[in-house]
Amino acid sequence: MQWLPEHVHHGVFLISSGKDSFFGTAYEGRRFRYDPGCMLPCDARARQTAQFFIDVEKYADEHIWSEPGQVLLIDNRRVLHARASAVQEPQREVQRISYHLKREAS
Repeated sequence: MQWLPEHVHHGVFLISSGKDSFFGTAYEGRRFRYDPGCMLPCDARARQTAQFFIDVEKYADEHIWSEPGQVLLIDNRRVLHARASAVQEPQREVQRISYHLKREAS
């Protein structure tokens, strides 16, 4: 993406994923990965990237849950997203469902 600063493409993070850890960037091949809970910046560019995501958070759209039963679908690898604390909403339920789409040959 042209609007992304160069450091987002090249900053190296140590990513902890359950039992495994690996190195990666926050943006690669049109896909995002950024979770400050499991991604440790390993270089100056990664630290700039972490700060970049903090700075642009103010431009994020907030989804307002206005009715029970609403569903929000997010492509985890194309959209950075987060959810607020549910401490005050113990009835709230989050379910993960994975869809694998087959692409037709063009």
